[in-house]
Formats: sequence, structure tokens, C-alpha cells
Amino acid sequence: MTTVIFGGTAAYHLKLADHAIVGERRVMDTPYGDSAPFVHLTAFSGGSAWFSSRHGEDGLQRTAAFVNHRANLWAARALGASAIYSWNGVGAIAAGLSVGQMVVPDDLLDMTRARVGSFVENGSPSPVEVVDMPAGSPFDSGLRARLNAACAAMGFVCASHGTYVCTEGPRLESAAEIAMYGWGGAAVVGMTLSPEVWLAAELGIPYASLCIITNMATGRWHLDSRRDFGPGVGVKGLQVTLAALNIPPETEAN
Repeated sequence: MTTVIFGGTAAYHLKLADHAIVGERRVMDTPYGDSAPFVHLTAFSGGSAWFSSRHGEDGLQRTAAFVNHRANLWAARALGASAIYSWNGVGAIAAGLSVGQMVVPDDLLDMTRARVGSFVENGSPSPVEVVDMPAGSPFDSGLRARLNAACAAMGFVCASHGTYVCTEGPRLESAAEIAMYGWGGAAVVGMTLSPEVWLAAELGIPYASLCIITNMATGRWHLDSRRDFGPGVGVKGLQVTLAALNIPPETEAN
């Protein structure tokens, strides 16, 4: 199985050699422009994956609203990806969540407006073969189970279910918007997973995400005033997604 890991918040702070054996680096030429760089990592505990930092390698070079998702997902497919993990910094909406905890979402509420969410555009043929969108959750239950198991093995507090709401950005949401998303059942809010998860689904690549709570959402700050966007977020994200490579497949049935 070829796995791709998309790193989110604080991935650009990582010294990859501290966490895995670093191999080949590739930038893929795609019909949508150059992809973000992909680096081949072999985990010290076994297993390997292609890793890509969505927001840049040496700093925050692009925010979520300006990531070239179509180029990145096309590149993942070209690299032979049969599974995709990601991590994302999120704001907490649901009661009971706090900064530092994690959530492995099982559903997504897409509130983006201007992003291109398909390889098929204006009825023109796609340069890649697309498949029917899956019914129900866009997240793969087997990969989600592996992320949950990895969190448990590493002692991280993690909610095994929850809905992620993706907003357009780059501005933060208003308190009224967050209240509305909460009424709609959202547990956490971010700006990253759409259209990434939809594009993976079009390509038939199973996808799961690890959400790391970096702050409370607007209007929820009185519940927990801490904010954590530091390098440790990227370290946790990479540790868990690399650990998930070695979770036995039997976990998927649990």
C-alpha cells in the first residue's frame, strides 16, 4: 500500500529527519500546475509514506484558501497513493472539547464558496479518471480506525467521531457563524479539508484526517482561552500519522 500524508498546521516547522528516514523529494508536474513537494519518509518503527506540507516547506507560504489541492491530489495519484492521511489544526465548537485534544472526523459540512471541488470542470473531460462519490461519510472508516488506534497507543486524548465544518477563509468566522455551525452539528472548524477530501473521493483514494484542536472557535474562547499553533502541533500530527502506518488491518473491523 502506498500512503500519502498531507501535513497541515506547523508542518513547515518540522525537521523530518528527527522523525523518519528521509528519502527522495519530488515536485510533480500536473495539468493544474506544479504540486507541493513530496518527500519519501520511512518511519523508524517501519512503514513508509510520501509526505507533503500543504502550506509550505520552510514557513507558512500559503494559507488554506490558496492551496492547489487539484495539483496535490493529482500528484498523490501519480505517486500511486492507495491511502491518504492528513492532519489539520482546528477550532473547537462542541462542548467538552479543549485545546490540545484531537478529533478524527467522520463527516464534513462544506461551507466553502469559491473553491474548485472537482477534476471535472464546466463539463469538460477530466485529465484523470474519476469515480462516483461515496454515499455517506467522505472519510474512510478503516483509516479512521487506524488513526484512533494510533492516538490511543500514544496516549493522546482523541474523540473518535465528529463533524468538521470547512469555511472559505482566509478570515476567521464570526461568532454567529460558529453558533450556526454548532446548531448544525459541527464539532470543529477549519479551512483545509474541502476540496481535498472530495478530490480524493473522485480518484477513489481512501482518506482520513486527524484534527488537532489549536484554539476554541470564535465565541467559544471563554471556554478555553489557550491557543497553540506552535511546532508541537506538527510533531503530534506527524507522529500519529506515521504511527497509523503500523496499525494492523484488523483494527479496521473494530
